[in-house]
Amino acid sequence: MRKIIARFLGQNFPYFKGKDKIIRFLFSPDKNLNSGEKFITTYFEKKYEGITSNFIDWGVYIKGGLEKGLVNYIKSQISNFEIFFDIGANSGTISLPFCHMKNLKIICFEPLDINYKKLINNFKINNAYDNNFFHKVALSNKNSETKIYFSDFHSNTGTATMENNLDVNHNQFELINQTKLDDIYKYKNKNIFIKIDIQGHEDKFVDGALELLNNNNILMYLETHNEILLNKFKKMNYKIFYPVFLEKKFHFQSFRNSEDVILKNF
Repeated sequence: MRKIIARFLGQNFPYFKGKDKIIRFLFSPDKNLNSGEKFITTYFEKKYEGITSNFIDWGVYIKGGLEKGLVNYIKSQISNFEIFFDIGANSGTISLPFCHMKNLKIICFEPLDINYKKLINNFKINNAYDNNFFHKVALSNKNSETKIYFSDFHSNTGTATMENNLDVNHNQFELINQTKLDDIYKYKNKNIFIKIDIQGHEDKFVDGALELLNNNNILMYLETHNEILLNKFKKMNYKIFYPVFLEKKFHFQSFRNSEDVILKNF
């Protein structure tokens, strides 16, 4: 009953102060990562498979997605774009809603094994795996093997990071490959949407993607608080927007801090 009430509240009531605390009190994901209930649900008219002890999956099941506002914003823009890079794709919650769009190529990067398997599965159960592209690799400024740090007792695999100095409790790591985006894709004069959520590694990604970022029309969603990086984008003739002004129109509940940035160079 508590789960039913939490889901009804999460999906049918607009945001109000204290809503998240009530929902988490009723049905919380804060438990061992693999201890929850498995489910398949409808997410932006697509199938989504997850487990309620994973924070991102829990957000889909209880709230219809933790970043509904971002997906709604992308929906309003994506018809103008040919390519969608989902960098730090996790289980696909941002790019999956667009997996059947004609004339749109989705290219996902997700290095963490548990997330990559869920990402692939969610595209496969929607018969969208063969039409899009998936890389189990991290994007950086070099081509080498490295470590990604994560927790197997924390519910949010989205905190996995290649930066071991972040203030997050990680008790595990995986060896992964990292590469430069410019070494994989050589696009020029394309209309490209990019979503980046890579937990502190954004500056190194940019250094490995300068050709693509400079030679195409780019609209980008970026999670960062790195002012040096934002100034670098300004020098590359990118305009920077803080999407708080979009909150009411697109229900940007997730856009409530200074880490959420939209950039464009056209």
